[in-house]
Amino acid sequence: MHQHTARSLLACVLIAAASAINSQAQLASDMIDSPLKLDIASQQTVGKSTTTLLRSPDISRADIEFTGVVLQGFSYSEGLTAQVRVVRQDGTATAWIPMYLVRSASDDGSFLAGYPGAVVRSGSVEVLLATTDGRAPDIIAAGVFDKRLDDVDTRSERTARKSGVGRDSPDAVANVIPPDLITRADWNAGPFIGNPVPLSSSNYTNMTFHHAAGFTATTYAEGIAQVKAIQDFHQNGRGWSDIGYQFVVDRGGRVYQGRPFLDGSTTLNEIPALSLGAHVGGFNTGNIGICLLGCYHPPEGANCVDQVTVESLDTYITMFAFLGEAYNIPISDNSLKGHRDFSSTSCPGDNAYALLPTIRQQAIQAQQFGNEVPDVSTLEQNAPNPFSTTTTIRYYLYEEGVADLRVYDVNGREVAVLVDDFREANRWYQTTFDATGLASGMYYYRLRIEGFSGEVLNQSKPMVHVR
Repeated sequence: MHQHTARSLLACVLIAAASAINSQAQLASDMIDSPLKLDIASQQTVGKSTTTLLRSPDISRADIEFTGVVLQGFSYSEGLTAQVRVVRQDGTATAWIPMYLVRSASDDGSFLAGYPGAVVRSGSVEVLLATTDGRAPDIIAAGVFDKRLDDVDTRSERTARKSGVGRDSPDAVANVIPPDLITRADWNAGPFIGNPVPLSSSNYTNMTFHHAAGFTATTYAEGIAQVKAIQDFHQNGRGWSDIGYQFVVDRGGRVYQGRPFLDGSTTLNEIPALSLGAHVGGFNTGNIGICLLGCYHPPEGANCVDQVTVESLDTYITMFAFLGEAYNIPISDNSLKGHRDFSSTSCPGDNAYALLPTIRQQAIQAQQFGNEVPDVSTLEQNAPNPFSTTTTIRYYLYEEGVADLRVYDVNGREVAVLVDDFREANRWYQTTFDATGLASGMYYYRLRIEGFSGEVLNQSKPMVHVR
């Protein structure tokens, strides 16, 4: 058997997977077509050197072809290595082949290992992992992929489409101020392999929430290093043209440009022309992917218990609000999804996925009311006004305190108590006033905020109820 052919065998044999090791982890699941079942065949420790042999079932199916394999896990060993080999049906095996290994740029222990090979249809595979810290790696995901399908997106091409890309007209109101963008030049991105193509020929249809299942970052320096590491593996371990996501967000709330923009934009304010990514197999066309650094799925073990930070949550809300407004994607359960809504994966992790309803709701609010942050506590005019049944009252607290929001008629008689509770600082709040049963006419609402230093705000605004 020629060496090239022998190496190519390692991918297809992995498809036998009925399930992946543990659950299908996030960053790896963004890169695979089918999960991989690997069993521990042997494990040996001599001193601080530990070797673990993983073995897949034997597969011989003419209708299955794959070209590569990806593993993801955690190990703090500085001497971690990963190799693969093909075990033929007659029991003979090829030489061990080194896998391309990328370690997390922080100290979270995350790693990715991959080998992009050629077309295979039969055999089985063994993976040999070696560490120098006396501990075996914790493998949380494995899978196979067919690189020939990377540019084929037939399922999403069949998705119903709206007309147009971007805002409805040049005069459309832009309420959402986008976050600052850390560009590819800022994080020293490697060049795109080949030529990027448009995200969609007619319109954008979806926005998808991912997480990295590790590769965490809180600071600017950590974020730059992690995005660079992910691009490295996506290109060299998975064989993609570039990093798979359009955007990446770190735990400090910073936004990093992923795939290149097609028009040379350097800020989100320019509403850049986005290029096709590779983050949800079969559903990439018209789909904007944003990956959150860190690991947010506790069922995958002690290394994956991150909670979404306030900073990153605020950024996700702002990003989805801005992208929905800028690219004409109405926010709904069908348009703003987690990766698991498209395929069998735990991505973006239970701790992050649970926040999607809040993200959708607050992103819609940001589109309605804007997201500019005042430097003082503020009470806004209700909307709509005049109103027939219900109206929304929005306010911002610069300082924490007890908020008291009440509605009065023109004679000063109290009509409703809408809020009487403690509120945290530096946040927008909103409440709905239901005027069902009230007579038409002028009403007033007053917001009083009592903080530790006394009264922070005492402000009233009129509103008109029309039955």
